[in-house]
Amino acid sequence: MRKKQLYAVILAGVVAAGSVPGTAFAAQQDSVQTAAETIDNESSAGSEVPSEPAETPEAPTETPSEPTETPEVPTETPAEPTETPSEPNGDAQPVPETTVTPEVTAAPEPSATPIPGEPVETDMGVSVNLIQADGSIKPVYYATLQDAVNAALEYYQAEDHDKSKAVVVEITKQFSLSETVRIENGKINIVAAADVSIGRIDPQDPNQILDGDMFVVTGKDSELQLSAKNGGRLTLSGENGSDGAKLSSGSLVRVENQGSFGISDGVILSGNNTSAEGAAIDSKGGSIVLKGGTITGNSGTKGAVYSNADIAVQGTVTIKDNTGANLYLDGEAAAVVTDALTNSSVSLSASAAADQKVVVKAGSKADGTAVSADEFKAAAEQFAYDTEDYSIVLGADGLTAVLKQEQTAATPTPTPTTDPSFLTYQSKTLKWVDHNTATAVMSTTRDCKWYYYFVNAGTSAEDIKRQYNANNAKNEAKANTKFTVKAEKIPEKETWLVVAAKPTTGSAQLRVLKLNNNSRPAAPVTPTVTTRAPRKYQVTESKITGLENPLKFFPRKFYDFQVVGAGQNDKDPVSNDERWIPLYWSMSVNGTKNNSWRIGSQEKGIREAATYPLYVFFRKQTYNGKEWVDTDVVEYMKTSFSSAEITDEEWNAYIDEYNNEHPDDGLNYDGTGAGSVADLTPTEAPSSQDTGSSERNPADTADNTPLGSMSALAALSLLAGGYVIVRKRKKEEI
Repeated sequence: MRKKQLYAVILAGVVAAGSVPGTAFAAQQDSVQTAAETIDNESSAGSEVPSEPAETPEAPTETPSEPTETPEVPTETPAEPTETPSEPNGDAQPVPETTVTPEVTAAPEPSATPIPGEPVETDMGVSVNLIQADGSIKPVYYATLQDAVNAALEYYQAEDHDKSKAVVVEITKQFSLSETVRIENGKINIVAAADVSIGRIDPQDPNQILDGDMFVVTGKDSELQLSAKNGGRLTLSGENGSDGAKLSSGSLVRVENQGSFGISDGVILSGNNTSAEGAAIDSKGGSIVLKGGTITGNSGTKGAVYSNADIAVQGTVTIKDNTGANLYLDGEAAAVVTDALTNSSVSLSASAAADQKVVVKAGSKADGTAVSADEFKAAAEQFAYDTEDYSIVLGADGLTAVLKQEQTAATPTPTPTTDPSFLTYQSKTLKWVDHNTATAVMSTTRDCKWYYYFVNAGTSAEDIKRQYNANNAKNEAKANTKFTVKAEKIPEKETWLVVAAKPTTGSAQLRVLKLNNNSRPAAPVTPTVTTRAPRKYQVTESKITGLENPLKFFPRKFYDFQVVGAGQNDKDPVSNDERWIPLYWSMSVNGTKNNSWRIGSQEKGIREAATYPLYVFFRKQTYNGKEWVDTDVVEYMKTSFSSAEITDEEWNAYIDEYNNEHPDDGLNYDGTGAGSVADLTPTEAPSSQDTGSSERNPADTADNTPLGSMSALAALSLLAGGYVIVRKRKKEEI
């Protein structure tokens, strides 16, 4: 036995409009077959899955008594000794052939078959790092990822380990899983320090394929993070060697029983074709935190990601180019923006979709501050709906995004034809390249010549056929091949792309592809030259409303107030513009920081008429020509509010009414000892009836917006910033 100290690192913790079913139509004339399809979002981020995992060294087959077969020792054993031992009588005697030098018998055998679950001496590509008593760091290597995870869980479960800290398992080589890796009663962060992949096929025996879930995270205090460092990339691949013809039965990651799962930049979840509801992530009663990462090329019965609870998103997140739904939000689940979202592409579907249904909402950052309206607006523009039935637009409150039902143009009525189809659109390949260009992949079973043209959205089938001109078909395609259509100079208005092909003999066929302007990339913007001087504001120019009149502070009654920073709502900023963003309020300059914009007395109330100071703190932001940037400047604006006198009759009537409505949580305080300003808090009221206003509106209150099932996520290390190194003592058998 020997003592070691655990080196645990806590890292920063932790989707494309689809298509409607195509409708074919044909006529008995020369130009007669078309089909309808809707454009996807941008092209998917590719992922390359390395195919060679780390190999387990084989045990030597020869005994150490034959030095020529022992790799470690030939250079240590001279072939012709320069000295020979002598017997006591001085006569030289030859060294017997069976003599083995001490170096051979003492040589370590790192190539020996490792004992399952035990550390190994050789770097096998996966380790848990320990810090020694002298402060030096020593990685403890394991033969399999499962062994390392099990060891990390053991470290986590040690009595003296800080349970808020995840234990890091670092990988540098490829791994395949022979069984499901379970994360239970512990927090694990699997970090790739190079471009590596984790798959379900054993490269040494392709018939050995893990069919079920690759990872399962279960239990309230259980957490799995996947991340990468040093420019590495971690790919979790569900490929099963059947080219998509055979379904797996499990997800890449299943989350249940309040477990938590998160990914960050450099992580790719791909290639899982499964009968599970969520191909990449299947979360029922769990939490998902996406701080970046790419989820693409998966197929599940309900989508690539399935969740029946809110999921957190921030950073650069890509969920698109999966078969069927990309992100499937079940019930009232929504995507919650927990910090700035940049260069993301998230395509989603919602169960029971309806006009004005909330699918994205603003949340709180890891430091407790609310996502601003401007940050949320920018984030909402990076979401799209999987089909053309709905688009995603900013809600009236500015802190939610809702579904907007689209008026879909009538599909042309099919015309019977006996001419078999030879021209086929390859599903999910229609993509915007830039604002003026889109591409699509077609296939043909006959030699043909083709071209494309545009028609206005809603054009009738007959008009589409009339615009066909066989003389324009000059691009050649061979039978049983695919070809890519690159459509350029697409009109600004709603447009359909028509691909027309004329075979050597027989009728031409048309395919109509509907271009969705909602997912169209923005046109290049020419910087506007302005001579306007930058706007500068004093923090005292901010506006605080809702506290103008005296408030009656009954126990457990709360009032909303509104704060708008100076310049916060300015439009069309120019370089060096300034504005102030509300952070929190306090009853004194150095008092408790409250970032919920409501005030009330939790227990005693205040019966006297009095006036109190209120300090609201703001952060200055500057515009750099492209975006608003935080500065280090934080200042406060001092204001005041007043309490109104409460008579005995008013007091008693309120107490009686409250206790009647809350028999299990009544008020016993009689009000004889006056409460004070110290009793005032931003605590949430027990219900909307106790707020002193209509039901709370996050847009008006700038509140943090309670996240329901997401409420526990704020404490997760998946959303924490930076990393922490902690020392722990651990006894380990060698």
